[in-house]
Amino acid sequence: MSLLIDPPFPLGQTLGVSSTADGVGWVGAVKQFPDVNPLTGTVRSNRIKTCVAVRNVSAGVLLPKRLVTFSTTAGLAGLSSVTGYTAVTSTEHVGVVDEYISSAGVAVNDVFWLTVNGPTEVTAALSGTVLAAGDRVCSITAATSGATTAGRVLATALTVSGTDVGNVRGIIGYALSGSTTNVTASATQSPTPLCLINAAQY
Repeated sequence: MSLLIDPPFPLGQTLGVSSTADGVGWVGAVKQFPDVNPLTGTVRSNRIKTCVAVRNVSAGVLLPKRLVTFSTTAGLAGLSSVTGYTAVTSTEHVGVVDEYISSAGVAVNDVFWLTVNGPTEVTAALSGTVLAAGDRVCSITAATSGATTAGRVLATALTVSGTDVGNVRGIIGYALSGSTTNVTASATQSPTPLCLINAAQY
């Protein structure tokens, strides 16, 4: 497959498969999209979004704007599949589920775009310190990878201590807009802040 060939689905959509035998020729493909809302055509910035076509091999539906972790299974799975929402603070090797996917989410075994670099909205923590523009962000701890609190981000603090190395490695990017926690989105506060994702996570 040539790198110049466009995959058969855009941002905001999935490949629409339900078997791991389907879509094997596309999983792992990397594509750069302009930072344009595919539903409205609105240009958000002049940056680009780098995305990877990955398969949802978790036990449930994955919702848009949530942070997920790549598979740790030996072999190539770590390049082409995700196993669920992040549930450990400062998790590495992560990405954000396509922010334009519908609220129905991504079904098990379907293939979708995972943002690993560039601007994207992500879902903030339900409680804790509010995010401010410029904050470094990372994953938070949750009971399980399927919990309501999983797959969300919070600001990470860097202090002079032995935990700094882990904190730095777990930074997925930095906030371009602020967010309050446990609120309904409005013109001035949102549970889905815009963040610039760090390419080093992939």
